[in-house]
Amino acid sequence: MSSSFLFVNKDAGSSSLTRSTAAEQSSINSHVQRGRRHIRSGNHSGRTTSRARRKSIRDASNGEKDDINVDVPSQGTDLQDTLPSSHRRTSTSSELPSRSRSLTHGSTVSATSQSITFESRPDIIPEHSTSGKSRAGRRGSIISPVSSRAHIPSPQDITQFSSNYLDPFALSATKLDSHAAMLCNYFADIYHPSVWNAERWGSQDGRYTHMPSARVIVQRAMQSDIEMNAMLACMASRRENVDGLSNQGTDKYMGSALMAVRKSFATASKDQLLIVIFHLFAGEAYRQNYQAAAIHMKAAKNLFSWWGGINNVPDPAVRELFILGDLHMSAVVLQPCQLPCVYDPGPYWATTPPDLQLAPEQGLERAAMGFRGASMDDFLPKQLDSVVDEIAECAWVLHNGTQKPSATSQHAVKWVQWRSAAIRYRLLALEFSDPSLEAIRVALLLWVLITTVLLGLRMLGPRIAPKLQLLLYTASSARHHWRNQVEIQMWVTSMGAMCAVPDSEVESWCVRKLFDLGLAENIRLFRKIHGPATTTVDVLKNFQEKFFYYDKVQRPRLERLAKLLLVDSNLTAQVTPPDSVSQKTSPT
Repeated sequence: MSSSFLFVNKDAGSSSLTRSTAAEQSSINSHVQRGRRHIRSGNHSGRTTSRARRKSIRDASNGEKDDINVDVPSQGTDLQDTLPSSHRRTSTSSELPSRSRSLTHGSTVSATSQSITFESRPDIIPEHSTSGKSRAGRRGSIISPVSSRAHIPSPQDITQFSSNYLDPFALSATKLDSHAAMLCNYFADIYHPSVWNAERWGSQDGRYTHMPSARVIVQRAMQSDIEMNAMLACMASRRENVDGLSNQGTDKYMGSALMAVRKSFATASKDQLLIVIFHLFAGEAYRQNYQAAAIHMKAAKNLFSWWGGINNVPDPAVRELFILGDLHMSAVVLQPCQLPCVYDPGPYWATTPPDLQLAPEQGLERAAMGFRGASMDDFLPKQLDSVVDEIAECAWVLHNGTQKPSATSQHAVKWVQWRSAAIRYRLLALEFSDPSLEAIRVALLLWVLITTVLLGLRMLGPRIAPKLQLLLYTASSARHHWRNQVEIQMWVTSMGAMCAVPDSEVESWCVRKLFDLGLAENIRLFRKIHGPATTTVDVLKNFQEKFFYYDKVQRPRLERLAKLLLVDSNLTAQVTPPDSVSQKTSPT
């Protein structure tokens, strides 16, 4: 059950339902009593009425002692008020209960008391009355102060739940209906944590550095229709284009946000405009409107120059949002980043204090052996060879830093997040004329994305896979481009198959390409040598580990690839041009 605010209607006669401090209780009571007639102690009309009523009771008692005995407390003490409710006497046939002071104040009394029956229903005469006329007269004289006042029902101690606990008093600048409130919660609970998801892996309770800023952004957006509409547009776009949920209102919120920006651009603060621009940028990028997203990024860069660069933007969370968002969009379009990646932490063992290291420095010469060896001499350019070494170090920390939450693992995964971001930044800055090298560059980028970014396999990978498919087709037209490095070609193609949308043409093309390269036959021979106990998944995993493989993320897609290779094992491999070849002439 989602958390909600609980409201209690209280009036002057309500019992306390809270365990507030003295100051809070005083504030509550002051608020409840404000504007109401406050009955004070001392000489007051309420006291005079009470004394007159007790006097009439004594007079009636003296007049008819034989008919009824009246227990009248002394003038200075009301015995019924001083005794606990469990010890107070109730009416009998020989006693007429004295009127409790609490009834004068309108408080709730036990429903079993006859005093309530008599005073709240003056038309009812008790069955045990022996002198109806005189009793009626006495009763009327006794309860006349009460019966003369109209009975006004009061909602006492009624619990109420607000349907919108984000804005229970409707103070938001933008009307928050249930859908808008859901999108606000989606931002704080789903989207914002996902940006720093790698950091949360190493935390025992899922906390991350900028966790408090999520609620701050929502609260600030509630005070501005510009921020609110921009945030709602971004979240609606994400739910439609990432989560696959239709009718989230992206167009409506985006239009409202753009109109609000035009009206308030001159008066809005730069901090406000910056977060608004980010929401618009991300919202357009989610729905693959990259041209509009690039325009918003250009506007953000102009604002950064007002502070003297992105490094001087006051809010570090906003800085990181822009840097990571720019990295994601640049990866999808395979273009260099618009913003600098200023958070590269450097090599792990060179920059990590010894007490925070997962282990002493490891020799990683045997890591990613598929990219090494004599046959690889002069095949990979120095830029790619250096990136492979950086990814190997990042892969080791990723494997060992997510085993058990601790201070060392928390530092490790935070290092992974920004080291992997710097690696992606460098990969996007590279460009090769050889399509085979371009395909390797994109495959390395894909592996880093799907293993370190939460949406890597869900959104970024499927959008990049068609571009990798096009590069593979271009490179296969001239076999000498690969210099007989068939295993590297297999690994790159398998990355395309595992990152593509399931059952898509891109996936089918990559699987057929793997057959053409002889992967299925190699699996058959490997299983023949090592026995039938070795499964196709085992063989594929062993092959992937020669390059880069992270089982926690890639296992489901690896199992799917194994199934596809088995299903198609009897089919004749025939690689056909991808559909995009006739429409595109370049990877981007």
